[in-house]
Amino acid sequence: MGKVRAPLQGLRLRLQCPIAATPGRAGWYQILHGKDARFSPLKCLVDFYAIQIAGFSTPPILIGHAMGGLIVQLLLDRGLGLAGVAIASRPPQRVSPGFRSLLQILTASVERRQGMRFLRMTPAQFFCRVAYPGSRPSAAPLYEQLVGRVPQTLMITAALGVGGRLLFTQERGPLLLISAGDDRVVASSVVLANYFYQRRSLAPTDYIAFPGYGHLLITQSGWERVADRIIEWLQQQLGWF
Repeated sequence: MGKVRAPLQGLRLRLQCPIAATPGRAGWYQILHGKDARFSPLKCLVDFYAIQIAGFSTPPILIGHAMGGLIVQLLLDRGLGLAGVAIASRPPQRVSPGFRSLLQILTASVERRQGMRFLRMTPAQFFCRVAYPGSRPSAAPLYEQLVGRVPQTLMITAALGVGGRLLFTQERGPLLLISAGDDRVVASSVVLANYFYQRRSLAPTDYIAFPGYGHLLITQSGWERVADRIIEWLQQQLGWF
């Protein structure tokens, strides 16, 4: 189990923010800077990933964190992906993101660069919200590694549900929703509410909560437990791994 578990920590937050998973300016910047992205940047990003996945020889397992978790659900809803794991996922349309999450987006620092407005979290905000309950010394390297500029329109429109509509009854691959009990960014109650909608699908849909973990549950101490549960679930659903 340990040999399989280690690569999961390696992928970490590959889809934590879609910006990090898209190749440079030729990818996310041009997508979010296009005319269509002014109204639905989330849909533009999902369209982009759908094109990438269509080029794979076999359907991939989709794993996403936060905004990436929402993108995983939207891709599955299109019939893409063998299975999906959404970790501390931003919710789709019809599921309230919660007052705290909205307040964090609305109070984030704003920068204007090259014609776009970006949100950027300060170190204090990162330690209080995202890295909680970890210690500052252990979380400091994560701030430099993970925190970047996020397009303001993407976060606001996604919070309002624009581009995040799911049918919930579509044929799709199995989906696992994971929440962290001490998450100060995406509350476990939000993930649970999302699960109640998602289980309307005939496809296998499961929910696992990890009490005592924060938003970065796959980087903090005890990440092995989270990795093991994901791998076990994938084995149950797919019969291999």
